Amino acid sequence: MKKFYAIALLGLMVLGMTATASAADIKATGTWNIEASMQNADFLSTGAASSESKTFNIEQRIRTAFQFIANENLKGVLDMQIGTGNWGNGLYSLGAGRAAGTVTANQAPAGSGVGASNAAGNGNIMLRKAYLDFKWPGTMTNLLVGFQTVALPAAFGGGSAIMDDQAAAAIVVTPVTDNVKVLAGYSRLFDSNLSATTTAGALTGGGTFTDAVFAAVPIDFKGVKITPFAAYAYAGKDTYASGIGAPALPGFASGNSSVNQSMRAYWGGVAATVTALDNFKFMADFNYGKAAYSNNQTANKGRSGWLADVAVDYTGLKMMTPSAFFVYSSGEKGNSTDGGQSGSNRMPVVGNPQSWAVGSFFFGDRNFLPGIPSSAGYVRNVMGFWTAGVSLKDIKLIDKFSHTAHLLYVQGTNDKRFITENGGNLNLTGAQANLANYGGFLTTKDSLWEVDFNTKYMIYDELAMNLDLGYINASFDKNVWGTSSKTNRADYQQYGSEDAYSARLGLAYSF
Repeated sequence: MKKFYAIALLGLMVLGMTATASAADIKATGTWNIEASMQNADFLSTGAASSESKTFNIEQRIRTAFQFIANENLKGVLDMQIGTGNWGNGLYSLGAGRAAGTVTANQAPAGSGVGASNAAGNGNIMLRKAYLDFKWPGTMTNLLVGFQTVALPAAFGGGSAIMDDQAAAAIVVTPVTDNVKVLAGYSRLFDSNLSATTTAGALTGGGTFTDAVFAAVPIDFKGVKITPFAAYAYAGKDTYASGIGAPALPGFASGNSSVNQSMRAYWGGVAATVTALDNFKFMADFNYGKAAYSNNQTANKGRSGWLADVAVDYTGLKMMTPSAFFVYSSGEKGNSTDGGQSGSNRMPVVGNPQSWAVGSFFFGDRNFLPGIPSSAGYVRNVMGFWTAGVSLKDIKLIDKFSHTAHLLYVQGTNDKRFITENGGNLNLTGAQANLANYGGFLTTKDSLWEVDFNTKYMIYDELAMNLDLGYINASFDKNVWGTSSKTNRADYQQYGSEDAYSARLGLAYSF
């Protein structure tokens, strides 16, 4: 009997050792945001179109990430999000995450008795990241495989203005020397044949996917970091929806782009940061991109353009960090006829890069909510502007309080004839119409001044209360927009533009 107990005890010890060997340390991080906002941001002064320009919303977004760490060479990352969703989303939607009318009764699980009023909606858990992060045995080569953030290098602006979002990808990073690395990756950005969207779910064939490959070479010496990069993407003719290729999307469309087109796009650039001089940090980026369509005829030359920026921070003060910056992106040249001959002159953009922003209003606030609503134009992915400004960052005068202030001037680089002659590409429909929406698309006759003042109070080390205030003095030329083919051209002609404001009060719990 004693021998039996000894064998049993030995077996339990072996099982315990196996469990210990396969166990992983779990590290949880996240940011939970709740924010109330009051905005008037459509730049319309009077008339029917501006009747609902002032909006009050309370929005909530929950991001929680887990790292499952086996050892220093292997871990898995799982990052999930709930929201961003408005309180009270849907018609009398009293339950968290339910949106009336989102799903019909026959789309609910069989036998559930769930109808449209109780269908799952914005409260569902969304997967942001789920990938493996490991080193190849016996090497310093790092591999990241799975759904993760795919972003091209950027020194200024908080992230890439070309591509910066979560996508399925495989990335390899390997050191060449102590100061030089090579990064290369492949990403399947989208496959409408496998998408759950109703517009694309039934598509078949080989033209439904968008793939991208990219490479970067970070060169990091003491005080100087330079990262050249390149990327290539192919999109099939049915990537967006049946018979509507990627050239219909706001970031790729040109003045005369049409349906049934596949697309090839190329990008190249460099990001540089210099901290070699005491108390100064210099940042600069140059991005160039070109998109060519499958029916690349005289009437449809695709899209190409560039963006460059330069910024400098003075880091010699304890109470704040002053900063100055300048950003320029190429814009449309001439009217829609000219655009058809030479193609669009704006840099192509993949999706809507989630982190790039200057200021915290017109170009968006990368900390939480977008700035100008999408109904006024997709500022970040249409390009065609220049801006210059100054910021006072991380102002600390009182314990637990910090402030950031921005002052910037923005003007368009798009020729006004693109709007006023032949209707420009405002005659386009669907996603393409967002190319030149009033309030987001800036001509050389449109300009604005923006001033922001943002305050953070640390209630606890992990919990902050934020008050963000923004004001835009806008000047959109009423003669340009009033003679366009836009639906509200009479309002633009008679009243012109109105200033915009934003006031946001929120809580942010970071752990």
